[in-house]
Amino acid sequence: MPSAPRTPVLTQTRWLALLAAFALLLPALPTWPAAPAAAEVTDEQLAEGGVLRDSQDYRVAPGLDLTTFSRLEEGGWKEGSVLTADLTESTLSVDVTDDGTVTGRSPLTDVMHAGERGDRAVAAVNGTFFDINHSDAPLRTSMSSAGVRMGTSQAMPALTLADGKAAIQALSASGELTTADGAVHELEGINNPSLPEDGIGVYTPAWGDYTLDRPVGAPEAMSEEIALATVVDGTVTEVTEVQDTAGDPEIPEDGQVLLGREDGAGMVANLEVGDAVDIEIGPDQDVDLGIAGSHQILKDGEVPDMGEDSLVTTSHPRTAVGVSRDGSEMFVLVLDGRSTASTGMTLPEMGQILEDMGAHNAVNLDGGGSSALAARTAGSESEAIWNSPSDGVVREVPNALVFYSDAPAEELADVQTSLALEGEDAVFPGLQRSLEATGLAADLSPVMADGAFTAEGAVELEQSDQAGAVVRGTGPGGGAVTYTAAGHEARQELRVLGEPVGLQASERSLNLPDAETSRTVALTGYDADGRRARIETADVEATASDGFEVTDDGLGSWGVRATGEAATGTLTLRAAGLETTVALTHGTEEQQVLDFSDLSAFSDDAARATGSFEAAEGPAGEDGEPTPGVRMTYDFTTSSATRGYYLVADEPVTVEGSTQALTMDVLSDGSGAWPRLQVRDGEGTVTNLDGENLDGEGWQSVRFTVPEGLPQPLTVERLRIMETRPEAQYMGDITVANLRATTTPQAELPEEPRIHDAALLANGDVSDRPQRIAVMSDAQFVGASPDSDAVEGARRTLREIREASPDLLVINGDLVDEASPEDFALAQRILEEEWTSDIPFVYVPGNHEVMGGDIAHFEEAFGPTSTAQDLGATKVITMNSAPGTLAGDGLGQLEMLEEQLGAVAESDALTGAVVFFHHPTDDPLPSESSQLSDQREARAIEEQLAEFRRTTGKSVALVNAHAGVFHGGAVEGVTTLVNGNSGKFPAGTPATGGFTGWTMLGIDPASGVVRRNPATQDRVDWLAAETRPWVDSLAVEGRDQLAVGEVGEVSATLTQDGREVPVAWPVTAQWGGTGVHVATGGAGDEHPDRRDVVRVDPRTGEMTGLRRGAATVTVTVNGETARMTVKVAGEGR
Repeated sequence: MPSAPRTPVLTQTRWLALLAAFALLLPALPTWPAAPAAAEVTDEQLAEGGVLRDSQDYRVAPGLDLTTFSRLEEGGWKEGSVLTADLTESTLSVDVTDDGTVTGRSPLTDVMHAGERGDRAVAAVNGTFFDINHSDAPLRTSMSSAGVRMGTSQAMPALTLADGKAAIQALSASGELTTADGAVHELEGINNPSLPEDGIGVYTPAWGDYTLDRPVGAPEAMSEEIALATVVDGTVTEVTEVQDTAGDPEIPEDGQVLLGREDGAGMVANLEVGDAVDIEIGPDQDVDLGIAGSHQILKDGEVPDMGEDSLVTTSHPRTAVGVSRDGSEMFVLVLDGRSTASTGMTLPEMGQILEDMGAHNAVNLDGGGSSALAARTAGSESEAIWNSPSDGVVREVPNALVFYSDAPAEELADVQTSLALEGEDAVFPGLQRSLEATGLAADLSPVMADGAFTAEGAVELEQSDQAGAVVRGTGPGGGAVTYTAAGHEARQELRVLGEPVGLQASERSLNLPDAETSRTVALTGYDADGRRARIETADVEATASDGFEVTDDGLGSWGVRATGEAATGTLTLRAAGLETTVALTHGTEEQQVLDFSDLSAFSDDAARATGSFEAAEGPAGEDGEPTPGVRMTYDFTTSSATRGYYLVADEPVTVEGSTQALTMDVLSDGSGAWPRLQVRDGEGTVTNLDGENLDGEGWQSVRFTVPEGLPQPLTVERLRIMETRPEAQYMGDITVANLRATTTPQAELPEEPRIHDAALLANGDVSDRPQRIAVMSDAQFVGASPDSDAVEGARRTLREIREASPDLLVINGDLVDEASPEDFALAQRILEEEWTSDIPFVYVPGNHEVMGGDIAHFEEAFGPTSTAQDLGATKVITMNSAPGTLAGDGLGQLEMLEEQLGAVAESDALTGAVVFFHHPTDDPLPSESSQLSDQREARAIEEQLAEFRRTTGKSVALVNAHAGVFHGGAVEGVTTLVNGNSGKFPAGTPATGGFTGWTMLGIDPASGVVRRNPATQDRVDWLAAETRPWVDSLAVEGRDQLAVGEVGEVSATLTQDGREVPVAWPVTAQWGGTGVHVATGGAGDEHPDRRDVVRVDPRTGEMTGLRRGAATVTVTVNGETARMTVKVAGEGR
C-alpha cells in the first residue's frame, strides 16, 4: 500500500462494458484548464483473462494516469499498477535517469528526483537488469536524453523515444576506435560491466568509483591480460602495459578510458602517449533515449514465441512497457508477485495483458525484487510506492524510467475533495464523516485554495473551513458534498446507511506484553442490511478500565497501552446508543498442556485408517536431556477418502486462562499430512485448530492459532493427523512432543448481542410466497452403510420436503461422505425412493463430493457441477466449491456467474437471482474453519453480489451450507443464509443454530426490483426463509394464570435425536392460538383485537394478560403443534 494519501477519481464497475472517463464539468481558468487525462485502462480490458476484478484510477499529471488493479486468474490473484501516458501532451516528458553514476544504485524515489529536472518528476518505474551482486551497472543499453549512459554491442529489445513517439525495437550502443595509422577497432560498448573476451570498452566519468576489474571478469574469472589507456580530447595521455589488473578507475572529467582484455589488451597497450585517436560510439538507432530489456513480449499485436527459459515461463514480479500502434501512448506496467496476494506473471502473460490494455508492442524490463512504481498522485505532497515489492522493501536500482511534468505548479487550476478516512464513503444517520479539500495546480500538485463547502441530500454540513469539512448523516439515502474555489468545483458522493444495529471493533481482544507496547483499535458499525461504515472518534465514547490507557488519533482509531497495574481489563466503545467491549490483557505465559511421559493417559482412534503409538524421545530440553514424546505410525493406504489417525487424551486437559495459540514439536516424515488439534471451546462446541502441513522432514515447531472470539477456556481432547488428498496413499511415522499453550489472563467480557437477521424468520412462514425453494445439505452417508443414521436422516429430510411441495429442491452439498461410485449409487437410490419427478432438484457438490474420489464420479451420477436456470422471474445459480474455493477447478464458473448476473441485469423478465454453493463466504461460528479457504475470493464474491444489487436495483441472495449450523445474515444489502446439517450431527450449540433439519426459501418476484434506497423490509419482501428443524416432540411452557396487565414468561422447546432445542431464532415457528395477539414489533401491537386475551411476544418470550378470559396459545414448528391454555383473571372484559 502507498505511504502517501491517495485520492481515487474513478472506481471501475464490472456491470458496464466500458466506463466513460471521469471528466470535471467545471469552468476552466483562462490559461490552465483542468489537466487532461490519458486513456484509462477499462474494466472490459481487465476482463480478458481475469474475474473478480477491482480497479481504481488516479490522476498523476496532465497526460499521465495511474490505474491500480487486482483480479483472479487461473494461476491465482494478480495485483498490478499501470501508468498510462499520452505522449502528445506537451507538458509531459520521459527520460531514463540514474543517480549520477552508472555503478551506483539508490532507492527508486531518489533516482526519480535525481538530476536538474528532479523537482518536476511525477512518476517512475525501475529500469533495466543490472549487475546486482557487483558493480550495480546496467546490463542492457541505457540511453538518457543526454546520451548513452551504458551500452553494449549486443542488440536487445528496448523502449525508445524519438521525436515524441515511442517504439519497441532492438537497441545497442557500440562503436569504433580509429588509431593514428588508420586502423579501425571495434568497441564493445560504453561503461559496459561485462566486456567480452578480446574486447575493448570505453569508460567515462559516469562509470563512477567501482573497480574496473569487474568489466574484465573479476571476481570470478578475471582476465590475466589487461591494459588501459586514457584519452583526453582525442589524444592518448596515459597507457599501461599489459597487466593482470585494471584497478580503481582514474577517468578525467573531460576524458575517457579505453579498457582492453586479451587481444584487446594488446591493442590498447600498443598505443603511445600523444597518439591521436578517434572514438566514435553511440546507439545503433536514431533515437532520443532508450532502455533495453530482456524480451520483446508483444510484437505487432501478437505475443511471440519466447522459448522455454525459466525467465519466460515462471511467474515472477514484472515490470514491462507497452506502446500503442502509433507510438503516441505508453503503458508502463508493474505486476506484483511471489505472494498469495499476487503470484506474478510469465512473460507471455505480461504480453497478453498489455495487448488487452491497448499496447501493440511491449518489452520486458527488470523484474523480481526490483519491480517498483512510484507516483505522486493529484493533490499529494510527495510520491508513494504503489506496488508491494516482493522483497518487502523497495530495492535500490541503478536507473529508472521517469516521467516529468512541466505544467505550471503555482496557480490554482482545479480542486479535489477526498475522504479523511480513505474509502469510507458511507455514514450512519446522526454520525459524522470528515472530508478534506485540496487545490491543484496545472501539474496536479497541491496549492492553496480559498474555498467553501456545501452539502445536499441526506447529509448536512456541521462545520468547515477552507481545507476540510465535517458532515452528518440525516437519514438513509444519498448525499453529496461540494467544494468550490475560484470557479472550480469538486464533488464527493456519500451514502447514508440505515440506523446502526451493532458495533464491531477491529480487534475482539488485545494483549499488551509490556507497558511500552501500544495497540490500535478502530470501530465499525453495521445496519440491519449488513452495510458497514467506520465510525469516527468524535462520535465515540471510549473508556478503558483501570490499568489501561486509551487515546484517540482525532479521526478514526484509538491507541491502547497497559500501565502494568492490572492483568486484565476492558476497552468499552459506545456510539449511537450501542456499545462493544474489547478484552484487554497484560502479559503472556506458556504452559505445558499434555504429559507425553505417561502413555497410559492416552488411547487412539482412527477414521478410514489404522495406526499405533508408542513412547519416544522428543528434542532436548533446557537441561539437555530428551523431552518425552509419542511416536505415531499410521497407514493411509486403506481409502481415498479423508483419513485420520488420532491420539486421544483419555482425560481432556483444560488450559487455564485465554489461549492465544498452541505449539507442538513434531518430528515430521515429510508426507504432507495435516496436523489438527481437536478442542472443546468454553461453550462446549467441538472444533479443530489447524496446523501447517508436514511437508519438510525433521523436527519442526507446528503452531495452532486460536481464532479470535472462540469461547474460552479451551479443553484439548485429541491430536489428529489427517490426509484429505485422494491420491496421497502412504504409511507415515511422526513423533510429537512438548504441546504448549501461549495464554493470557482471561478477561471477563459481557455477552455481545446476537443480530437476528429479519430475512430468516423467527415467527411466520413463507407458504404464501409465489416461489418456494427447499434447501438440504450435509447428510454425509456412505454407500457401505445403507441403513445408517445418516441415511435415515437424509430420507427423513426428503420426505418432509416432498410433503411441503416446493417448486425446487437444492441439495447444497455433502449429501454423501466419501465420493465413491457406491456413495453416489446410494444417493440415486434414495432419491428414487423418497423423491418425486414432479419436483425438480439440483445437486450442488460440496467438499465430501470429492473427499475420496474425483469430481467425475459426481458428474457421472448427477451431471454438471454448476448450473443456471430460470425459476419464473428468478435466476437460480449453483456453483461448485468442492475444492474449498470457487476457482479451485478454474475460472469457468466464476465467469459463468458474471455472465448470469449480467443476463439478470439486462432482462426485463427477471427480477432477482439466488446463488447457491456449499462453503459459506464467512463461517458464522467463531472457529472460522468452515468457509471458503480463499477469503479474498469470499470478500470479492460478496462485493460482486452487493454491487449487482446497488447498480441494477434487482435483488440477490446467497445460500450456503457446510458450517453445521443454521444462520441468516446480510452483507451490504445481500441476504446470506447458511443451511445446517440434514443428517449429520450439528457443529454448534442450539443457540448458535446447531440443530438438524432443512430450510424453505420463499420468494416474491414482484418485489425483486427495489427502490433507489431500499430498506430492510424490501429485502425481506423479496426473499424470506424459514428453518424446518426435525421435531420429535414439541412443548410450550409458561404461566397458565395471569392477571390483567401482568407479564409472564412463555417459551417452547423441541427435541430431536435426544437434544433439546429452544424455539427461538434461528428456529422458525408460527405462534398463534385462540384469544392470542402475536406481537411483531409493528404498530398493531398497541391495538390488539378486543377479543384477544393475551399478547405473546416471541422475540422476548413474554406473555401479557390483556383481558379476563381463557386463551389457547399454540406454537407450530415444521408442521408439529403444541398448545397450552392460559387463564386471565382481574378487571376488564
